[in-house]
Amino acid sequence: MFKVYGIRHHGPGSARSLRKALAHHPPDCILIEAPQDTEGVLPYFNHPELKPPVAVLVYNTKDPGQAAYLPFARFSPEWQAAVFGLERQIPVHFMDLPMAMQFAEEGEESRQLSLGLPGPPEEAPEIKDPMGYMAQLAGYEDSERWWEATFEQPEHEADVFAAILQMNTAFRDELQRRENPHNLLREAFMRKVLRKAIKEGYKNIAVVCGAWHSPALHYLDRFKAKDDNALLKGRKKVKTQATWIPWTAERLAFQSGYRAGVVSPAYYNLLFHQREALVQHWMAKAAGLLRAEGFDASAAQAVDATRLAYALSSLSQQPLPGIAEMEAAALSVFGHGQVEVLHLIRQKLVIGEEVGDVPDAIPQIPLQKDLERRVKAARLARFYKAGEAGHKTLDLRKPTNLEASYLLHQLRALNIPWGSLLEEETNRLGSFSESWQLEWQPEYIIRLIQAGMWGNTVVGAVGQYLLKQASESRELNELVRLAQTALLCGTISTFPGLVGRIAEASALSKDTEALMRALPVLTDIQRYGDARQTDTSAVAQLVNELVPRICIGLPGALLHIEEEAARQWQQLILLNNNAISLLDQEALTEHWSEALQQVADAEPAHPLLQGLCTRIRYDKGGIGPGGAATRMRYALSYAPLAEDAALWLEGFLYGSALLLLHLPELWDILDEWVADQESHHFEATLPLLRRAFANFSPPEREKLLALARTSQKAEGGASAQQEPAIDQQRAKAVFPTLKLLLGLQD
Repeated sequence: MFKVYGIRHHGPGSARSLRKALAHHPPDCILIEAPQDTEGVLPYFNHPELKPPVAVLVYNTKDPGQAAYLPFARFSPEWQAAVFGLERQIPVHFMDLPMAMQFAEEGEESRQLSLGLPGPPEEAPEIKDPMGYMAQLAGYEDSERWWEATFEQPEHEADVFAAILQMNTAFRDELQRRENPHNLLREAFMRKVLRKAIKEGYKNIAVVCGAWHSPALHYLDRFKAKDDNALLKGRKKVKTQATWIPWTAERLAFQSGYRAGVVSPAYYNLLFHQREALVQHWMAKAAGLLRAEGFDASAAQAVDATRLAYALSSLSQQPLPGIAEMEAAALSVFGHGQVEVLHLIRQKLVIGEEVGDVPDAIPQIPLQKDLERRVKAARLARFYKAGEAGHKTLDLRKPTNLEASYLLHQLRALNIPWGSLLEEETNRLGSFSESWQLEWQPEYIIRLIQAGMWGNTVVGAVGQYLLKQASESRELNELVRLAQTALLCGTISTFPGLVGRIAEASALSKDTEALMRALPVLTDIQRYGDARQTDTSAVAQLVNELVPRICIGLPGALLHIEEEAARQWQQLILLNNNAISLLDQEALTEHWSEALQQVADAEPAHPLLQGLCTRIRYDKGGIGPGGAATRMRYALSYAPLAEDAALWLEGFLYGSALLLLHLPELWDILDEWVADQESHHFEATLPLLRRAFANFSPPEREKLLALARTSQKAEGGASAQQEPAIDQQRAKAVFPTLKLLLGLQD
């Protein structure tokens, strides 16, 4: 009436044996272990354009973050069973506990399969992986290697499933075990589906399930229907939806998502399709791969490596060389012991780089459809859902490239970082070029589904998401960041709302530092918006309001602060000075100059900032060379501490030594101040002076050194020429008086 086939998920040998068994005993119904509420994806299993590896994505429609993946490779037994049934028009159904129930129960039970072994009653040992325990007993390092050698590599007939059933029955019957409650719930549901299929009149039902579950389904009469129904009764459910998404071999190569992964997908794929010439194909591929990477790998070496792999498998009494034997042979023959060669082979030929594909005909969510339409329009299709990272440089003066930039920034705003900017973030608004690193990850589909709550198009979702974030934030810096993001995303419709929130936050803010952090970004938006063809006129009025408020609050904010805080303010002053200069508005420049003058003249202000403000005013023409020299002389001569004088000098000389090189008067003042330092003061001041001069470029420092040497020579030459000359006539005139005073008269 029914036959249970216990398989290993993603097992190529299991898939081959299953195909033989189904062909030898054709079923009239196939039940497959997969969540029942994903059954809507079944008709696409034999779609000609659906290319494994792929995965069924099932998610909670009210909470898309709650999701699960069901990955399939072509060598997955479940895939082969579904395709077998659909090709022969045999009814195929999924029989596992619906994800609707599993999501509702999530967090209440551990999902890990466990098995208790005999031991002290109060401390029963627990084995989380029974197959791993068997592998350990058989001398293998992990369950996959043991299962591979026992069931996947040999060419088994259909009777192998009887052995698998017998082994797992022994596990479950003869060992003292504590089954996971969630596992019991799943098996109860699978038995319920099996009973329903029997009741519907099917005479030859094929049940494809994980090997561990096979005894719980094969011995159906051991379990009462009323007990299973009681266990399932009253279980909560959530609404779910399922769709196909592309998967990658790399994603198959680790334990994640729904059920186990597989360590060596590329090898398993070859084992499924080319078992009879497995080693020859693998070594030939290895030789070709190594030659392409510049290694010495000949056809003769491939033959030698094949022979060595077979010899190693004979020593370990294996029917075919496994991964360990083939890797050892490749390392010895091709790599001559170089581990780098093994790493390359392992990535390409053990794990693999295969990427699946899902055709457009398969239903998608509206946001995904809009994304794929825009990906094609922006000419980014070759990077979309690709398995490898790619590089793309965009010229924003070209409409297609500008559209691509908008799309990549919009996805980043939705927490889908498909693209990463390669250049520095600073001042990027003024650039007409962007360089991107593009690498798609399968989990981005989940994030795309989550973003679908904000809109059915990418632009609409970004706009609503940014406005939602703005409505929840009162931090001026965060609001300005959102405005900058909106500009990069090209979402013009969000600007009025964002600028309004920034205006409200800035009007309520008394924090001059926060205003000064906001101004450079807003200035960039105002000035460089046209580089991205975006109207940013709404920002101009806000900037005009912020600058006077900054100028009023700046002098008071810089009084009585420590050096660490002063250095932070130094960067803010420089950024704001650059921003206001770019605005090129006379009224704003005048307000800024007055604020800088107040800081430069304020005794309680930090000397570093006093010197910086003096320098900025000199650069802008607010004071001339004479005024700068007077202020420098005062700061160096009347500073209470030599350290304060050195800090003033550091601020004054920030960024360039041109002042000292082109204004000899300033150099003379500095030279005089250094020369007048007492030894103990000089030792304390020297590190500060070195820090002040460290920011100068090497050519500038060379010129300063030459200037210092020239001054020393000039001083030395002047002292040699100024030896006193005696005027003999004038000396004779005083001789009589001198003799009188000394009592030397004749």
